[in-house]
Amino acid sequence: MRLVARFSDERDASALIDSLRNTGFDRKDMIVSNLADEGWKNYGEAFESIAFIKTERDSLREYQSFSSGIKGLQGDTGVIVAVETSKHNTNRVREMMEQSGAEEILQD
Repeated sequence: MRLVARFSDERDASALIDSLRNTGFDRKDMIVSNLADEGWKNYGEAFESIAFIKTERDSLREYQSFSSGIKGLQGDTGVIVAVETSKHNTNRVREMMEQSGAEEILQD
């Protein structure tokens, strides 16, 4: 199960990451993406970007940002933190996201 939180402030996202790590989550269980870094003009820019995440649909002429694959995401600014967790831990992770100041929380 994946929970996705959008933060307007990088410090809030960083606080969530610290909280998750302190409760036993590994950094490999998280994807962090700055929405401001996802506005590429062409594939070359996307390929050179550190935040670029290739999807199965991507080809040499077609690419998507990580945030475009998140259904229901309302905002287009800030930082996204996506966390893979078990169904059992969903409520605890959601609480941490809320306490860290998430503006939006989605579950898929």
